[in-house]
Amino acid sequence: MCNLPMDCIEQAFLCHYRPLCLYAMHYVADVNAVEDIVQDCFVKLIEQEDGGQHIRDRRAWLYRIVRNQAVDHLRKEKKTAGTILPKDLDTVISDDEAQERSEREARLWTAIDSLPQRCREVFLMAKRDNMTYREIALQLGISEKTVEHQISKALRTLRGKASEFYYILFFVA
Repeated sequence: MCNLPMDCIEQAFLCHYRPLCLYAMHYVADVNAVEDIVQDCFVKLIEQEDGGQHIRDRRAWLYRIVRNQAVDHLRKEKKTAGTILPKDLDTVISDDEAQERSEREARLWTAIDSLPQRCREVFLMAKRDNMTYREIALQLGISEKTVEHQISKALRTLRGKASEFYYILFFVA
C-alpha cells in the first residue's frame, strides 16, 4: 500500500497507522481503544529498535502485534479465554482477509480525504450519515442538483483512483 522507504519509524507510522486502526476495528469495536492499541504497538516498535533489535518486516510485525494486543484487550474486557477471530459486520473472516480489507479501506479513506472539501463533505453526509439530498441541501444551503452533482463527482473521482475498492463503493453508492 505504501511506497515510502521503511527506514524510519515516522514513515512507518504515516504509512501504516490508518490501516492498522481499521484492522484492529475488525476485533475491537471501540475507536478509542483501537487508537490506544495501535499507538502502543508503535511505542513497542520504537522500544525494540532502540534496544538494538532490528525488525526486518515492520509491516508484518506491526500487524501481528496489533492483532495480539486487540485479542488481549478483548480477553481483559470480556474475560473470555476462547478463540477470538476478526469480524466483518456480522460474519467471521480470516485474519488475512481482515488485514487485506483494512488496507483497501485505508486506501479508500485516503482517496475520500483527497476529494475537494465541499465534495467530500456532501459525499460523507450522503453515504456515511445516510442523509437525503434534500436534507444535505437544506443543511448546506445549496440546491439538490448541486448535491447530486457533488456526489456524482466524488464517485467518478473515487472510481477513477482505485478500481480495487470498487466493491466498497458499490455498497456506499
